[in-house]
Amino acid sequence: MTYLLSAVGLSALKALGVSREEAARLAGSKLAGFAERCPGPGKIAELHVALAVSRLAGGPVELELIATDTPEALLAARLVLLCAEATGAARPLGFVAVKRFAPGSYDATAQLLRAALDRLGRARGERFVSITTGFNLVAVYLALAGWMAGARVVYVDEGGGVHEVPRVRVAPEDVEIFK
Repeated sequence: MTYLLSAVGLSALKALGVSREEAARLAGSKLAGFAERCPGPGKIAELHVALAVSRLAGGPVELELIATDTPEALLAARLVLLCAEATGAARPLGFVAVKRFAPGSYDATAQLLRAALDRLGRARGERFVSITTGFNLVAVYLALAGWMAGARVVYVDEGGGVHEVPRVRVAPEDVEIFK
C-alpha cells in the first residue's frame, strides 16, 4: 500500500461549510453525522492529493496527517480523515498534532521534523509527502523530512497533476556564499 503524509489545512473546514463559531463548538466533540456532509473528495484539498497520488501509484493510499495544535487544525484533521473514509478517497491512519507550532509561535519546528521522520520511517510501501496543503512553514519542514527519509515529495495542482519536487541537498559547502 502507498503511504501519504500531508499537512492539514483549514480549507477543509470551508469545504465542509464549518464556520469559525461551529469549529470552536465542535473542537472536542463527537462528529456524528458529519460523514453525510462530506463533499466529493475533489473538494477537500488533502483528499484531492490522495486521489492524485493513488492514480500515480496505481493503487489505494493510506493517509496520515500532521496538524498544528490549534482547535481549528485539530478539527480539520479529524474531518479530513472522516471524509477520507466516508468517500473512499484514502484509508485514514490518523494524525499527529505538533504542539507549540502555530502562526506566531514556531518553537516546535524540530518536533515537527522529528514527527514527520518518525512517521515516514514506520511507513511501508512507497512513501509520498505532500506539500500541497497546510501552513506554508509546515510544508517546508515536511519537504525536508521527505527528502531526508527518501520519500517522494509532491505538489498536486488543482487539475490533479502531480509534480514531484526534486531532492535538494542543503549543506554549507553547497551554497556559494559559504565558499
